[in-house]
Order: sequence, then structure tokens, then C-alpha cells
Amino acid sequence: MALQCAHCYKHFSIAKVTESRGKGLSVEVQCPHCAAWLGHNKSLALAKIAGFYGGVIAAATGYFVDGTATITTPLVILAVIVVGLSHIMDHLKMVEAPADDASVANK
Repeated sequence: MALQCAHCYKHFSIAKVTESRGKGLSVEVQCPHCAAWLGHNKSLALAKIAGFYGGVIAAATGYFVDGTATITTPLVILAVIVVGLSHIMDHLKMVEAPADDASVANK
């Protein structure tokens, strides 16, 4: 899986990441090219998780409980939309710029 740095715009592999900090949804990685700290948006990750599990629960309820398909079908559609949009919008963002930011001065 190739990631793109939000600071230097270079692509790098997850296997090349040597520095990371934080745990869970707050994990940040350091770009191997420019040493900028990158992370994901925590609220978008929570929306993606809630949409996924909400859709699975609504689909299971609609399948196993009689008479609930008219309620659960729109909920599943909404959950798919929430998961899709949050996945599209969830890019790496720069959390902390490198200390010696010579790459910006050269641009």
C-alpha cells in the first residue's frame, strides 16, 4: 500500500515507515523522505467504523426480523454512503512539519 506525504507529496510504502507515535485511531507516522508527522482524521475514522457496523446491524436485522425491511433498507443505504464518503475524504494530513523545512524554502 503506497501512501502520499501531505508535505513533500512523495509516495512511500508502509513498510518503509520506521517512526510512529500514538495508538489506535490517533496513530501518526513519520514520512521517510521529509520527516513530517502524518495522521488521519479521527472523526472520519469514527464515522467510517460507525457506518460499517451500523450497516451490518441493520442488514442483519432486516434479514432475520420480519417486517423491518422497510426501515432497515434505507439505513443500510445510508450506512454505505457514510462509509464511502468517509473513506474518500480520509487522507493523510500533516500533523507536525519537520524542524528543518528546507524543502518549502526551495519551492
